Amino acid sequence: MRKLTAAVALGTAATALLTGTATTAAAATPRVPAEHLAVHSWTLLNEHGPGANPGERLTARVDARAVGGHARGHAVVEHVFIGKGTIRVEFDVDCLTLDGGAVTVTGPVDTATATPVDGSPTTGPAGWHPETGLTFYPADQQGERRVGWAGADLVDPTKPARATKCTPVPAGLWVTEGRTVVHK
Repeated sequence: MRKLTAAVALGTAATALLTGTATTAAAATPRVPAEHLAVHSWTLLNEHGPGANPGERLTARVDARAVGGHARGHAVVEHVFIGKGTIRVEFDVDCLTLDGGAVTVTGPVDTATATPVDGSPTTGPAGWHPETGLTFYPADQQGERRVGWAGADLVDPTKPARATKCTPVPAGLWVTEGRTVVHK
């Protein structure tokens, strides 16, 4: 019974992480991809506020570059629920944009895996590659940095993608540690 409860809790958390916090990215105006830009980022994130998040570890790692308007790179978003399991989403970057200091990377999901501590991993179906994205925003007036994340629904892969290629994702997470370096 404990395994079933943990699996259900992890599945619910998977929906939250994989779907991201954006309500919709499709309504936004697409940005023009950067000609020459590189972004390297590792950030510890919190979905509940700017402080520490006990019992969870949510990270985003990005290594991407655009040369001549063609973006390449890789991104990983991982949410570890201490004692319960891990959700990991990896995607290959297909667009990198810079808009007013906000850096956006988008790309199709390469792999999405939910792994309960005492169970077998669950992955998206074969051929499932919905668009996903991260946007790293500059610090606000209070010095807080925010990140937008639009994932995909591993619980119900038939749902449409939450991100649109080259479109910024509204901020929904707080950066608690780490940094994002942008080279123009």
